[in-house]
Amino acid sequence: MFTVKQAAQQLGISVSLVYGLCAAGKIRHERHGLGRGCIRIPEDALNEYRKRATVTGTGGGSVPPPARVKLSHIKL
Repeated sequence: MFTVKQAAQQLGISVSLVYGLCAAGKIRHERHGLGRGCIRIPEDALNEYRKRATVTGTGGGSVPPPARVKLSHIKL
């Protein structure tokens, strides 16, 4: 079981991002204690997240440019 800080170090991301991923249900975790408690993340939960977050390059094409948006509320 990892703490949030240890999980962040394992993934190479910030602690606040791990909290956000837990809140969004993207990383399976447990809460222990009274009130909000403390978050503990199983090692296999990190591996599950890594698999879901991995992007494979099998698309075969380039990424299209973003669509142009007219910002009529901005005056130059």
